[in-house]
Amino acid sequence: MDIKEINSTSFNSQRGSGWLPVVNQPLRAIGVLFGVFFIMLVLLSVVSSLLIGDGFTAKGMRIFAIVQDLLVFILPAVVAAFVATRLPASLLTVNVRPRLFSIIMAIIVMLTSLPAMELLIEWNNNLHLPESMSGLEESLRNMEDSASTGISALSGGNTVGDLIMGILIIGILTGIAEELFFRGALQNLFMTMPKVKKHFAIWAAAFIFSFMHFQFFGFVPRLLLGAYFGYLIWWTGSVWVPVIAHAFNNSLVVLLSWIAARSGVAESVENAAAINLGTDWYTITLSVAVTALGLIVLRRDALRHRTGLYHN
Repeated sequence: MDIKEINSTSFNSQRGSGWLPVVNQPLRAIGVLFGVFFIMLVLLSVVSSLLIGDGFTAKGMRIFAIVQDLLVFILPAVVAAFVATRLPASLLTVNVRPRLFSIIMAIIVMLTSLPAMELLIEWNNNLHLPESMSGLEESLRNMEDSASTGISALSGGNTVGDLIMGILIIGILTGIAEELFFRGALQNLFMTMPKVKKHFAIWAAAFIFSFMHFQFFGFVPRLLLGAYFGYLIWWTGSVWVPVIAHAFNNSLVVLLSWIAARSGVAESVENAAAINLGTDWYTITLSVAVTALGLIVLRRDALRHRTGLYHN
């Protein structure tokens, strides 16, 4: 047996029976993922409070967001992947080149779902807790407003430079960071557990993804969005497809907020990002039907390609 055969045998022994590598202790790796996450989050919070205090400028917010994405999301995902397996790139699926057709279909599905998602966003935002829990609802609303204010400050400004910075930070970098953490690391580690079903892994990661945004009156739409990103990585075998879809979604919000700012309309990010494509039942039904059709086409093509990729 020559050196190439030895290397191939070693690689295949780590590859596992599916599209993800063998992970002997996925729970330990998940513990490392969240351990590094919380350590970096606390450290970043302490350092920022000491150096900046409460006087965040737009520039300071952008620097903070960049450092947060790198240290709080990307670093834990990479560390957990190295702890979990000898093939960390394969676990995160960063080594699988996305197909153009999958990317195009992923974006088309997001566009066709907009009317239905707008209705769902409005419904979730208008939910009210029982009167006995009014204090909790007020606290949750305040958290929602605080998060919205932070995002507005981060994406604020009406110059072309502000737009570019918003897309680079909120769109592209956040898309990469959150998908590496929630789908590349967390979801894929769930999927390497022998007794965990794939659908459970996807929805569990999506639940944690939505919960950790701490915007509970947008929880359901973000849960569905997280699940969509989860199915994208499962179907295509590449984290770059949900990364691009996530970046597209965030960049669209930034663009619409920027257009609202240019027009002199002072609105929250959510209101500025509303496209108002129509909420009549004909439009909603058509949106759901076309989105479902797009999902079927995307899934069949992606799984066909992925099966051929890992069995040839």
